[in-house]
Amino acid sequence: MTAYSLADSGVLERLNGIPAVDLAANPQPALQGGCRAGAVVREIVRLRAGAGRLTPQEYFWYRLWDLALPAAAKCRFVGKRAQHRMHVACNDRLWFAAAADKLLFQSVMKGIGLPVPELRAVTQPGRIAPRGVPTITDAEAIATFLRRPEEYRLFIKPVGGKYSLSITSADAFDPATDEAILLGGARVPVAQLAESLACGPGYLIQRPLQPAPALASRFGPRLWSLRALVLLRPSGPIIHRAVAKIATGDNPADNFWRAGNMLGAIELSSGVVTRTVSGTGADITVNASHPDTHAPIVGTPIPDWDQATDLVRIAAQALPGIRTQSWDVALTDSGPVLLEVNFGGDLNLAQLAHGAGVLDETYAEHLRQNGYRL
Repeated sequence: MTAYSLADSGVLERLNGIPAVDLAANPQPALQGGCRAGAVVREIVRLRAGAGRLTPQEYFWYRLWDLALPAAAKCRFVGKRAQHRMHVACNDRLWFAAAADKLLFQSVMKGIGLPVPELRAVTQPGRIAPRGVPTITDAEAIATFLRRPEEYRLFIKPVGGKYSLSITSADAFDPATDEAILLGGARVPVAQLAESLACGPGYLIQRPLQPAPALASRFGPRLWSLRALVLLRPSGPIIHRAVAKIATGDNPADNFWRAGNMLGAIELSSGVVTRTVSGTGADITVNASHPDTHAPIVGTPIPDWDQATDLVRIAAQALPGIRTQSWDVALTDSGPVLLEVNFGGDLNLAQLAHGAGVLDETYAEHLRQNGYRL
């Protein structure tokens, strides 16, 4: 592992699993808010046995003890255990690679004429990139590429990565020191970066995308993306929930697990952010202003909203074996750009952002059509 790599087996295990919650500290806000300990325990037991299979950790992570939340609304939250079973029921495992392999995904989307980030090189041995894009696999060749000032800026991500782990965002090359200058100003010797890429699992080297001007002018230079939960039905795709993934500070990606990043609930009919969240459980903050510019986020219209949702609906139909899809679409200065699709995806993003569970009648009917028994 290198100092500029975010690959960490502990982080991956934590993100894949049940949310880590301090079960000693998190009940305190519930008790201070007027909940009775016995009632909380009974509710935890009931929700654990319900359709959402919520764990005690998830109960507090979502703050389901809130007395303002009706019992029926709490039953619509889905935990990680149930989520996995639902995705298995709805999705054909033979289609998994179309989502998990970023080069395959990029090639398919580009092949049908949909916008994806510009690919500059691939470092995975034995792979063929779209026409004109070189495959460079040894450290010396990668270093030669990284020493070309005209290639910068660069965004590097694993072909099979998740949660934006092991990414590198490089802004420039300094020939005087033979170093790549990373986002935030850190530096790494080009030879060291090249060796890491050559020895790793294989990477895509892309041009980074620039944020939509309407967002950059109010919230700074970090790129936002749209997370769209899509249910692919026989009648066509339905966008069930939409979330703004809001990058802050010097974070190289907008994933919510990164400190400071936020989520915004998007109203489907208007494309306007109606609620924001940072933190979880006892540390949750709702409807805060942007931490970098202090501009209010609630009420912000998503740029090119109709274009983005049309793009998602078209792209969804290219992957008929994945019937529960979670799309990430960058909101850029040249319009919406497809970043990736998730094989089901984490339902927690939609539930946290909206403060509401996804298991409404629309989602329940989707599950039933795919043979899942509630």
